[in-house]
Amino acid sequence: MAGRSSRKGAPGPTARNKPTSAASAAAAPGPSAAAAVQRRRGRLEVVGGGALVVVGLALALLAAGPARYALVYGPIALGVAAIVAGAVRLSPPAAPGLPARPDPRRWIYGALDLIFGAVFVGVIASVIPNRLPSAALHLWTLPACTLAMGAGTLLGGRHGWWTAIAAGSALLLSTILLIARILISASFLAGVYGAFGKAAATFALISVALTVELVALLPIVQIKFLMSRAGRRAYRM
Repeated sequence: MAGRSSRKGAPGPTARNKPTSAASAAAAPGPSAAAAVQRRRGRLEVVGGGALVVVGLALALLAAGPARYALVYGPIALGVAAIVAGAVRLSPPAAPGLPARPDPRRWIYGALDLIFGAVFVGVIASVIPNRLPSAALHLWTLPACTLAMGAGTLLGGRHGWWTAIAAGSALLLSTILLIARILISASFLAGVYGAFGKAAATFALISVALTVELVALLPIVQIKFLMSRAGRRAYRM
C-alpha cells in the first residue's frame, strides 16, 4: 500500500514535462504573432511604395532632358513593386488543398497585352511624338502599364495576379486622365478659335472614342476576368 501511495503521489513524466513545454510554447512565436508581423510589413511596403510613386510623379515636373525618364520611372517601378509585395502579404493565402485551375484566357489576355504594348510604343515614338514633358510622360505610361499588365498575367501566381491588377488599374486611371486632357483641349479650341477650333475639337472627340476602344477596353475586360472566381482560381487567389 505504501508503495502504491508513493507511486500515486510521484509526478509522472507528463507532469514533469509540462513546465518545459509551456516555456517553449511561450518562447516560440505563434501563428498569430507571425501573421501580425506579416501584416505590419505589408502595410509598410504599401505605404512606402505609394510614397515612391508620388516621388516619381513629382520628379516628372522637375526633371528635364532624356534622363528624366530614368529619374521618373525608376521610383515609380520600385514603388509599384513594393505595393505588389505588400498586397501579397496582406491578402489571405489560398486554401492549401485547392489546386490551380488552368484557364486559356490567361494566355490570351497576356498575348494581347504584349501586342498592344508594342503597338503603343511604335505609335508614340513615330506617329504622335510630343515635346511637352508632362504630356510625353503621360503617353508613355500607356505602353508601360500595358506591358506590365501582360507580364503579370503571364507570370502567374499571387505576385502575377496583383501585378496585373495594379498595372491594369493604373492604365485605366491614366486613360481617364488622358480623356479629360483631350476634352479640355477640345473645349478650349472650340471656344477660342471659332469654326477652325470646332473642326479640331471634332477630331479630338474622335480621338477620345478611339482611346476608349483601343486603350480602355482591354484592361476593363481583363480586370473583370482577374477578379472573377475563375480568374482567381487560375492564380490560386
